[in-house]
Amino acid sequence: MGKRFDQALEFLFWMAGGLLMFSTVGTCLDVILRYCFNRPIHWMLEITEYILLYIPFLGAGLVLKQEGHIRVDILIHHFSERTQKGLHIFTSFVGGMVMFAYTWFGGQVTWDHWKRGVPALESLKTPTFLILMIIPIGSFFFAIQFFRQMVQEGRKPKR
Repeated sequence: MGKRFDQALEFLFWMAGGLLMFSTVGTCLDVILRYCFNRPIHWMLEITEYILLYIPFLGAGLVLKQEGHIRVDILIHHFSERTQKGLHIFTSFVGGMVMFAYTWFGGQVTWDHWKRGVPALESLKTPTFLILMIIPIGSFFFAIQFFRQMVQEGRKPKR
C-alpha cells in the first residue's frame, strides 16, 4: 500500500510539473502571438487560471512527504525531543483532519456542480466540476500523507 501511494504522489507531482511547463510555454507563446502577430490564443489565460488551482493540489502530498513545506521552528527547537515529537504528531493529526474536511466539502461542492451541470462563466464554458474536482482529490492525498507522517513519527524510537 505504501509503495503504491508513494508512486501516486510522485505521479501527481509530475502532473503538476507538466501543467506548469504547459502554462509557462503557452503563456510565452500567447504573448508573442498577441504582440507580434495580433493573434492571441484566446483560451490560454483561462486554462492557465485552472492550472494555477491544480498545481498546488497535485504537488502538496509529495512536498509534505519530503518535508519541503515551510516550517516555523524557531520555538520548537527549544523544546525537548519528546515535546517536539508530540507536537509533530499533533500537528500532523490536525493537518490530516483539516485536509479531510477539504476532501469532504470539496467533494460535496464538486458533486453538486456535476449534478447541476454548472458551466464556468468564462469563454470555454468548462463544466465547473472539472475545475473543482482537484480540490477533493488533492486534499485526500494530502490528508493521507499527514496521517502517514503522524504514524511514522509515533513509531520512531525514543532517543
